[in-house]
Amino acid sequence: MEKEKWKTIGEVLKKAREAQGLSLEQLSQKIDVPIWKLRLIEEGQFDRVDAPFYVRYYIKLYAQGVGLDPNQLIGEEDFSREEVKTTGKMRKTPFSEMLNLTMLVIFFAALFLFVYSVIRFFGVLHEPNVKLVNTSNQAILLDGKPVAPGESVLLKTGSKYEIKNNKGGCTIISANKQWLVRIENFEVVLWER
Repeated sequence: MEKEKWKTIGEVLKKAREAQGLSLEQLSQKIDVPIWKLRLIEEGQFDRVDAPFYVRYYIKLYAQGVGLDPNQLIGEEDFSREEVKTTGKMRKTPFSEMLNLTMLVIFFAALFLFVYSVIRFFGVLHEPNVKLVNTSNQAILLDGKPVAPGESVLLKTGSKYEIKNNKGGCTIISANKQWLVRIENFEVVLWER
């Protein structure tokens, strides 16, 4: 369909509306289509109204609202094939496409870092607080319970512990840090994360 035919359809619809003595406001209420869309249809500016499918529907409603046969008016015209030159639309330049791509990459990188940080944060929260590992050749007693050489025991923050028979040393592991200690009585106060 050519742009002149669009104007012709708009003029035919406008004349039919005026012949029935309807204002745009009255027709808008009757067919439930916004006034501004009806005005653009009358001016033949279908490309500014809506998507082609909806434009066809609005014209059909308009025609029925003023007593015209929509099939005779628009026939089998396909509004989606129209190529209408409009002014004021931004053309895509290589720079704007590159900028869009850059912004997309930055967005996904930021999203990745955010998700990674959240996973690490909650992973640290769920890690055991601290472990005591018997690194000596002999069994030790931790609060009266034997801990064999090489065996590890989870410790809790805020708890007091007593170690006996600690002659070779123990290793305390917290937040991927290790301390070799020779201790007998201690309290887990606060461990770094």
